[in-house]
Amino acid sequence: MSTGTTDDAHEHLDTALLIPGSTPDEDWEKRALAEFEQRMLDAEEPFPCIFGVDAVRRGTLRYAFVRRGRHRASDLVAALREYADGCAGLGRRTSLVTFFEHDAEIRGLPAHWAEFWRLLRTVRDADEQPWPAGIDQDTESPTWKFSCFGKSFFVVANTPAHELRRSRHLSHFAITFQPRFVFDGLSADTTAGRNARSIIRERLDRYDRVAPHSGLGDFGEPGNREWLQYFLPDTDRGIPAEQRCPLSARTEGTTMTGPAITDSEGLPLPGELESLLPDQGAVELQHDGPGKTFSWHEHSVDERLSVIRGELTLFWHDPATGYHERRCSPGAVIALPAGTVHGSTAGPGGAYYVIRPMGPNPETRFLPEQDWPHPLPGAEGS
Repeated sequence: MSTGTTDDAHEHLDTALLIPGSTPDEDWEKRALAEFEQRMLDAEEPFPCIFGVDAVRRGTLRYAFVRRGRHRASDLVAALREYADGCAGLGRRTSLVTFFEHDAEIRGLPAHWAEFWRLLRTVRDADEQPWPAGIDQDTESPTWKFSCFGKSFFVVANTPAHELRRSRHLSHFAITFQPRFVFDGLSADTTAGRNARSIIRERLDRYDRVAPHSGLGDFGEPGNREWLQYFLPDTDRGIPAEQRCPLSARTEGTTMTGPAITDSEGLPLPGELESLLPDQGAVELQHDGPGKTFSWHEHSVDERLSVIRGELTLFWHDPATGYHERRCSPGAVIALPAGTVHGSTAGPGGAYYVIRPMGPNPETRFLPEQDWPHPLPGAEGS
């Protein structure tokens, strides 16, 4: 009951959802499913999501197993499309739980965060059905919800890298899609809704080793940004108010036969950027989204990096002294000698910085994983 293939030369398999009681094909699928059902039905440590526990008991969940490889995103699309077509007939307590085969290149929370939003973008871009009624399309609206194939879903990411937030930990990366109708009649202004929230919060307090995240909220509640709840950090640190959902920008295809020029007022050139420009030439203004990681690489020429906004963690390897890392805040200037083996991870609010090559014809070489001098930050235990 798998989707995709680990060998791109093999025939690509059509999606098939697994019904509870059926047996998966592969050993990793069996392990992932057994772990999931065991923790959902654990009587000694009740799992916080009472809706998910009820669905496991009723046998109304559906499962999908997505193998690593180039079909990973398209297989998720196919599984979710199939589930969306039939979920209304499965009862009030249902969800699609999608398990992903381990990918050695995706390790640590930042990498899983980036992969999660990449997959959701792929689903969004494959959706050609009308937007569901009553759901705002603005990701910052309290009435926005992830929607595709005519349905709206509450989405939950589980990763091997979550440790303190145990309710978001699984040995295999997984994404769960809960249809909106699961929560019908359970709004915060109903007795049933208040009781459900009270039980869930109480269980979260006991289950997790970190406080419930401040981003938790209810659909339609003023100030609620639902997307924050989909991939929770492993700490209780809040998300900056200026941070926007990775789905907020959508690229539309265009066909152009020549330049299109529109006259408008000139944009002011900030002084801090003007001061970084050479007398003749160019610099690169780089924006990294929250948690974006550049793995180990080196440049052919010296570079100077100037952090403008946000923060990033620079890590590098010195042949004499080994591994180092340093958090760099706005105003930091990084002088990077040619040949320095290094990488970086953007902070929770992302990072804006200027890169100025100090020589002609700059080239970048990324190291294959077997040549990395040290695991990526945060990846040692994942």
